[in-house]
Amino acid sequence: MFSIDTYNQGDWILLFAFVIGAGIALFTSIRMFHRARLIEDTPTSKIRSASQGYVELYGTAKWLEGPQIYAPLSGQPCAWYSFTVEKRRDFGKRKWQRINSGVSEELFLLQDDTGTCVIDPEGASVTPSAQETWYGSKPARLGNPSDMNSALTALSNVVSQVGAPYRYTERRLNIEEPIYALGEFKSLGTDYRKELDQSVRDFLNRLKQDKKQLAKYDINQDGTIDQDEWEAARKDAKRAAAEEQLNNPLPKSTHLLKQTNSKTRHPFILSAKSESDLSRNSFIFSIALAIIFVALIAAIFFKLTGIL
Repeated sequence: MFSIDTYNQGDWILLFAFVIGAGIALFTSIRMFHRARLIEDTPTSKIRSASQGYVELYGTAKWLEGPQIYAPLSGQPCAWYSFTVEKRRDFGKRKWQRINSGVSEELFLLQDDTGTCVIDPEGASVTPSAQETWYGSKPARLGNPSDMNSALTALSNVVSQVGAPYRYTERRLNIEEPIYALGEFKSLGTDYRKELDQSVRDFLNRLKQDKKQLAKYDINQDGTIDQDEWEAARKDAKRAAAEEQLNNPLPKSTHLLKQTNSKTRHPFILSAKSESDLSRNSFIFSIALAIIFVALIAAIFFKLTGIL
């Protein structure tokens, strides 16, 4: 009869690996299923009317005013990039060592037919519109790829042979292409209604401190301000605040989409693929991991019973 006492060190290591693998597969499967449901269940919002909080947007990638964004290896214009430079260490076993890498944290715009939203890509899970790998005979030259020398360097790398000792990988969200975004939406700057309400409160607070001005609203001269008299003061405050805003136009509100609060555990997604593609891929990945989990649990059972 099988006894666990007969386990040697190798058996325990294998069993431990099965348990860890099953835990990781289950956790990741649930996470991917949750991601797929969020993508499907979150309605697409328009930028102008989007509520504050977790939202889904769809629009076109644009540059902000100011310096433009170029991928540092290929020199291609883009909204976001990541890159890796690796050096071959063992030609026979095809081992590579990373010697340089980077991820863009530059802000860019997402534009739909109602307005624009600033995208802060830090911490985002990105599905790129382009992913390229090529080889070269020397480390890539980084810097401003709009420079002609850098562009020529990138071109020479592209046409280099696969057997070259350096490998370059670049992922990009290209400019002027459709982008799907899911993240934390916030409106910054001045809001007309909030500013108006705050101006009214400030006016009334100042009025309470100014006995001489306050007395002008004591219509019946009884020494107190009743409800009707206070309402008249409130109307004057609104009128004064509105006139002030007309004479001093408010700055336009700026909308921002960024990484979500870590407590919500909602993913921050930027993707060149459509919502349906992302949801379907997440579901498939979740099912595949669930199958791996079941297989590992079966392996643990067989190991414990002595069958394996």
